[in-house]
Amino acid sequence: MARTHIRLSKKTIRAGTAEQASPDAVEAARAAALSLLQHSVRHRHKQLALIRLLDAVRLRADIDGALWEHCLAVARISASPRELQLLYAMRSHSKSGQALPMLAV
Repeated sequence: MARTHIRLSKKTIRAGTAEQASPDAVEAARAAALSLLQHSVRHRHKQLALIRLLDAVRLRADIDGALWEHCLAVARISASPRELQLLYAMRSHSKSGQALPMLAV
């Protein structure tokens, strides 16, 4: 993935998370977030993959199990127990299709 594509994807995510974002902009942001997450996992990024995961979850993207497993494996090594607990909660809510409640960190 070229650097210009990464920049464009990040811009698309920002536009899709804006308060007045159209449904099309939100859908484009979901696709961009998943693309960046897949890129990070493919290149075995650790912390960056977790950041990308959070973007995808925030946008309610459909994240497949392999992406979750990579991020959870990274978190098991580097995250605090509370952060790991939050990731598991996010995964649970992501699978159920429910909105993620605000969780205190």
